[in-house]
Amino acid sequence: MAFRDRDKKDFNAGILYIVLGGFFALFAQNYPMGTAVRMGPAYFPTFLGWLLALLGLIVLVRSFFVHGEEPSPTHWRPLGLLLLSVVLFGILLDHAGMIVASFALMFIAGMGGWDFRWKEQLINAVVMTAVNVGIFYYGLALPFNLFPWS
Repeated sequence: MAFRDRDKKDFNAGILYIVLGGFFALFAQNYPMGTAVRMGPAYFPTFLGWLLALLGLIVLVRSFFVHGEEPSPTHWRPLGLLLLSVVLFGILLDHAGMIVASFALMFIAGMGGWDFRWKEQLINAVVMTAVNVGIFYYGLALPFNLFPWS
């Protein structure tokens, strides 16, 4: 089997997973590991990093035996809107409160979808904001301000 006879999407994803997983697992070694009963700060990222690297190895090996479709070009608009929504959420959370930040996150991220409809996305943003407030503010009692004045 020649090296060029591989699924490019799985091959690239496998390499990416191995590199990222290995990086985080090795970077976490600067912190104390601890034990399974008393986990240190390095325990969780080390475990997940090596798990991601193992998954990457499986995907990489699989790319030589299972052939799928060719990689498609990157769609920059959805990617940009998704990243913008997360950055805006981080900025708005302290300055405008959890309700405004959650609503902005849901609405802007939804604009990156292929079948965006204003009414559906407004309903989705309102419902998901209520769910976020219910879970994180009331359920988990995390210290977020709901409004900028609170």
